[in-house]
Amino acid sequence: MKNKIIVLSLLLLASVGVCKDKQEVAFSKTPDILFLLGGQSNMYGNGFMADLPHTKEFESYLNPPVNVSIWDLKSKEWTSLKIGKRFGPEIGFAHALSKALPGKHIGVVKFAAGGTSMDRWKPEGKLYNRLLNNLILARKRAPNATLAAMLWHQGESDTDKKEVADAYQAKFIQFINSIRKDTNEANLLFVYGQINPGNSFLGRKRWKYVDIVREAQANLKLSNAVMIKTDDCEKNAYSDGAVNTPKEKQIKSKEDNVHYSGKGQIKLGIRFAATYLKTTK
Repeated sequence: MKNKIIVLSLLLLASVGVCKDKQEVAFSKTPDILFLLGGQSNMYGNGFMADLPHTKEFESYLNPPVNVSIWDLKSKEWTSLKIGKRFGPEIGFAHALSKALPGKHIGVVKFAAGGTSMDRWKPEGKLYNRLLNNLILARKRAPNATLAAMLWHQGESDTDKKEVADAYQAKFIQFINSIRKDTNEANLLFVYGQINPGNSFLGRKRWKYVDIVREAQANLKLSNAVMIKTDDCEKNAYSDGAVNTPKEKQIKSKEDNVHYSGKGQIKLGIRFAATYLKTTK
C-alpha cells in the first residue's frame, strides 16, 4: 500500500508539471496574429472597472485570456492582458476573440490619445509615427505574426467647428490609406466605431457638428473599411465613472455622457470582434 501511495504521488506531481509546462508554453510563445488599435479617448478607455456589475458574466473579464498578449508601450515587450482600473474596448475584444480563436495566440498593439482630432493623426505627425513605431517594435518581437486588422475609434474632436467636420472624411480616408501603405498591407481590414451623438461635456455644450462627422463615417466609401454602430453602448454619467449615481445627486458640471462606461466598453470591444470574425469568415 505504501508503494502504491508513493507511485500515485509521483504521478500527481508529474501531471502538475505537465500542466505548468503547457501554461508556460502558452505565455512564452509570441503572438501569431496581430491587431492594431488606435484613436482618441473612447479607444484609450474611460470604462471603469468599479462600475462593472458583480455578475458571473462581467467577473470573467477580470482574468487575462491565456492566448492573448498586449504590447506594453513602456517595457517594450509582450505581456498578458489584464483589466485595469480604467480600460478600453481591448478587453471585450480580446476575450471574445480568445474564445472564437482558441488555437491562435492573439497580439494587441494599442496606442491612443484623448482629445485628438484627425489633424493630430496626420501621416507626418507625432501621433501617427508613435502608433507605427509601436507596431514596428511589436512585430520585431513577433516576427512570424500576421497583421489581421486595425480597430479605430475617433472623431469627437472634429465636431466643434463646421469647416473641420466637413473636412473629416477626406482626412480619414488619407489616414486609412497611409496606414495600409506604411504597414505593407494594401487591403488591411479597417474596423471603426461611429462616434456617439453626445453634444455636451462637463456642463458645457460641445460637438455642435457631430452629425456631420457621423454621416461622414457612415457614408465612407472605401474597400475593406467597416463601420460599427455604438449608440447603444452605455456611457458614463460622470467624468469619474459613477454610472449609477442617483438623479438627485447628479451635478451638471461633472456630466460626462460621451465616454463609454465599463459595460459600454466591453460591448464595443465585443462588437469589434464580431465584425472582424464576420468579415473574415
